[in-house]
Order: sequence, then structure tokens, then C-alpha cells
Amino acid sequence: MSTETVPNWEEAGVVKVIVVPFIAMPEGEHKGLKSAKVSPEGVTQVYSTFYSQFDALGYLSVPYDEVDKDKIASPGPVSLELVRSVGERTGGDAILTGVVTRYEEREGGPIGIKKPASVGFEARLINAKDGKILWAGKYAETQKSLTDDLSRFFIFIRRGGKWLTAEQLTQYGVSEMLKTMPKAVVKQEGFK
Repeated sequence: MSTETVPNWEEAGVVKVIVVPFIAMPEGEHKGLKSAKVSPEGVTQVYSTFYSQFDALGYLSVPYDEVDKDKIASPGPVSLELVRSVGERTGGDAILTGVVTRYEEREGGPIGIKKPASVGFEARLINAKDGKILWAGKYAETQKSLTDDLSRFFIFIRRGGKWLTAEQLTQYGVSEMLKTMPKAVVKQEGFK
């Protein structure tokens, strides 16, 4: 996992975050390599997990899908006009969006598996005023057995000592990523 936050976070004054649906962008696809699998349900799962966990940071989060999500979610520069128009139409201070690079379900049960769950996703929070990236994060994991990677013993125990589903791995990854995002300066009450 890796994340990055701008040093002058407070200056952005983020209170209301517009959450735009994520898109599928399988690993390897843009490099001509065999790409990872990303199911449509996986994209929805990653997006909804971010949305549901985002409120805990104290931001007013609002789902929004009336935008060309491919243009705003794809890695790389985003059109300032597009970002500003979403901010103006919604009253949002920032836009959270991203891509799902891998979402493969485990084959087997929580005790024994043929193939472990594997997820990968990237998210970024874009300032709706100037288009700058305020926060960005990447998470990718294919769960490994303790015999394959003893260094992850405590994580394995914290997760209940079992093989996770892709949904559970996503919830864990999003939770870990959002721990690195600053909490809202002003908590919004009574909004949803």
C-alpha cells in the first residue's frame, strides 16, 4: 500500500466530498500484457466500500454519477474545466474517484482454498477548485498463506486467521488507506 497527502491539506478547506464511481482498468491492459480480472461487481464493491467508510473521517460525502467517469477517474491529468464543473454543480470541495486494477474472488472457503482472493485499486481526492491531487493511494494484495509469508503473521491473526473473500480484502485495504487521509476539520452533522 502507498499513499500521499499534500502538505498544505488544511488550506484546501475540504468539507464536502463528491464520490464519483470508480472504473475498471485491469493491470497489464495498457501495457499489452495479460491483464488481471476485474468483475463489474468488484468495481461496485470498491466504490461502495470507499463511500461507506469515508463518512467516518467526518466529511459530507455525496455519491455522484452524472459525469463522464472515464475522464475523471483515469490516472493522469484531469481536465480542470471538468473538475470545476462537477464542483460547481454539486457544491463539492473535492472529488473522490479511482480505478480498480484487479478484483478476483478466492476459490474455496475460509479454511482451505484453491486460489486466494486478489484485489488492487487506486483512489485519489481531487481539489474541485484547482484540480490538484490532495490525496492519493494505491492498494494491491493477493492473500498469502503463513507458510508463504511469515512476516504477515500479525495481519493474518488480526483478520481472524482465515482466507478472506475479495470483499473482505477490499474492506481491509480501503480501511488501511483511509487511515492516512486527514480527518475533516469541520464535522458536518445531519447531512447524508
